[in-house]
Amino acid sequence: MTQEIKIGLCKGCGHDQCQFKAVVEDGKLVKLLNFSESPFTPTWTTQGCPKNQATRELLYDPRRLNYPLKRKGARGEGKWEQIGWDQALDEIAERLSDIREQYGAEAVGAIQGFYNEQWDIGRFFNLFGSPNLSNINSPICSGVEAFMNIVCIGGITCYGPPTDKVKCFVMWSGEHWTGSGIKQQTETKAEKTIVVNSTGSPQARAATIWLQPRPGTDTALGLGWLNVIINEELYDKEFVEKWTYGFDALKERVNEFPLERVEKITWVPKQKIIDAARLYATTKPASINWGSACGHIGRNAAETERVRIALRAITGNLDIDGGNHLIRPHSKLISFKSLLLDEMLPVAQYRKSLGGERFRVMGWPGWELLPDKKSQRAFTSRGSAYPALMHSIRTGEPYRVRAVFTTACNPMLTVSDTKHCYDGLKHGVDLHVSLELFQTPTSMLADYVLPITFWPERSTINFLEHSSSVIVGQQLVPKAYERRDDYDVWRGLGIRLGQEKYWPWKDLNEVHDYRLQNFGMTLDEFAQKKGWDTEATDFNSHERVGFQTPTGKVELSSLIFEAQGYDPLPHFEEPAESPISRPELAREYPYILINNPKSKFYMHSQFRHSASLRKRHNEPFVKIHPETAERHGIKDGDMVWIENRRGKIKQKAKISEDVRPEIVAPDFGWWFPEKPAEEPSLFGVWESNFNVLSCDAMDYAAESAPSWNLEALLCNICKAED
Repeated sequence: MTQEIKIGLCKGCGHDQCQFKAVVEDGKLVKLLNFSESPFTPTWTTQGCPKNQATRELLYDPRRLNYPLKRKGARGEGKWEQIGWDQALDEIAERLSDIREQYGAEAVGAIQGFYNEQWDIGRFFNLFGSPNLSNINSPICSGVEAFMNIVCIGGITCYGPPTDKVKCFVMWSGEHWTGSGIKQQTETKAEKTIVVNSTGSPQARAATIWLQPRPGTDTALGLGWLNVIINEELYDKEFVEKWTYGFDALKERVNEFPLERVEKITWVPKQKIIDAARLYATTKPASINWGSACGHIGRNAAETERVRIALRAITGNLDIDGGNHLIRPHSKLISFKSLLLDEMLPVAQYRKSLGGERFRVMGWPGWELLPDKKSQRAFTSRGSAYPALMHSIRTGEPYRVRAVFTTACNPMLTVSDTKHCYDGLKHGVDLHVSLELFQTPTSMLADYVLPITFWPERSTINFLEHSSSVIVGQQLVPKAYERRDDYDVWRGLGIRLGQEKYWPWKDLNEVHDYRLQNFGMTLDEFAQKKGWDTEATDFNSHERVGFQTPTGKVELSSLIFEAQGYDPLPHFEEPAESPISRPELAREYPYILINNPKSKFYMHSQFRHSASLRKRHNEPFVKIHPETAERHGIKDGDMVWIENRRGKIKQKAKISEDVRPEIVAPDFGWWFPEKPAEEPSLFGVWESNFNVLSCDAMDYAAESAPSWNLEALLCNICKAED
């Protein structure tokens, strides 16, 4: 028996940042161990993280896809033919070539998630000539926040605080964070904590101050904080004078939001707003984290981050130790950005990207105004907006996308308006190719399903270059059956479509060795020597180089927003579907619909195959306040219908004071691999799937960025009889 100890990098939360040790015997993964030496290993990763502990179970699940499949019957009928890789790639490449010749390269699109490499599909699309690669996680997770930072600061601020210096930590929707972000938040040494979240959590209940705003009104709350800090002169006058642009205009704007108005909008008591603003401004250094839930609120997603940027800047908590420092990617690592080959996509093609004209700041018009367009920190800007891509597939406007890849995602569960997604994938495209680990409701609507590797079957370097660290994970076990890395798929298609000279590395291991060449080590050597490398954080860098914005300062009033015809200052818009904006609809659907924070047992729609995880969270739950439950005669454990004008789903009631009486909070991402795969079931996708109720309408989205509504909507509930 041959035993090895290897270094792994867990992708259970998507953001491949938690390292661990793996015991491998004769090519089999047998045990996961804590890697206590690594700063990227929360103590609970292998000792108690259920997703990490389910790795072996999922890796060896007999339902894994092992061979390429080609559809034989109708989409969704569940009839497949097993074929070889050469046949699959030859046929797909031929169809892509025909579509490009007849309709243009832009008629090929993709819907991408984030457990894969990501740069390889971007490289393929740039070389193929299509601008319509849509990353569905970016607008509803961190992409909007990242790009607002790029526009207003010229760089990206870190996700969480340095744990040893921060004195006041503001967790703004932070309970949604996973992976190493949780390590920063739960192990911070902050003396004071402020939680801003409409739902309760252990962090919220233990906070110095917990603010529970009406969903979708975070921007108004932030403007209220700014009102207090500016009018009580609690801001850093020296920093404001030297390093901000538009402060006087911002002062006028926040005076439009007196605390009485903010209280009425947000439902947060005036005194609590004052107390929180004072605590943040006077306890330094202080840090405000990002929170993914703010990417779910549609119209105010970009504006919420703009007010947080203003708060960090005017209090002098930007680019300092213990505050929100600016990220500088590791100088030795060959960057993710350089691998994309963005320069190979002609400008004329890039300007065809779907949604670019509608979401002009985060689309190509805004990108073209960035002073530092080539910076890898601007990676979030390129690609199409998912709502616009699906609108094109369904309606042919402004042109029809005729072929689509779904990869590292399950959009039938994870994007808004499942009925629209179904219609597009079932009827709207000529070709649908799915890259997957298991059959899913989405892959059942594909023409080809390609089996890809699970993360223990491939090596990896942390793809999020949002830190000055390089973190690696080795390939732990050999690839089984005919599974291939995503890289092999894009390289294989690229070579067949005339891109051969741009794919010099024969496999992913060679790519990673290339990226680490400045260290003088291969990935395996790097992993065995240490496993990570971190450069010292460069605090106060703005004192030397300024901020990479049009003015060279933090733009509280944005010139890029102004140039695109948008309000240059942060502003609040009432959510598109709320008791205020749609009072007539609220009479029929009186409750505000949000989705539950991520379960610690699942990641979006992933891992429902795991028996151990299903045992611990075996079915979907909807959180309802006791008063609301009593009003409808609902008891804990009853089945409940949640309904709005888009659809109706059923989940089990969990009576909880974590939600307000006005709010209903169903679980997210639920499907049932044990149910029939073929239509009409599609693994029970219509039964409890939150996104049957959500909305992908572009007028619900942020004005400047494609953040569609995953919450802050309206619904009603009733007890479901047997």
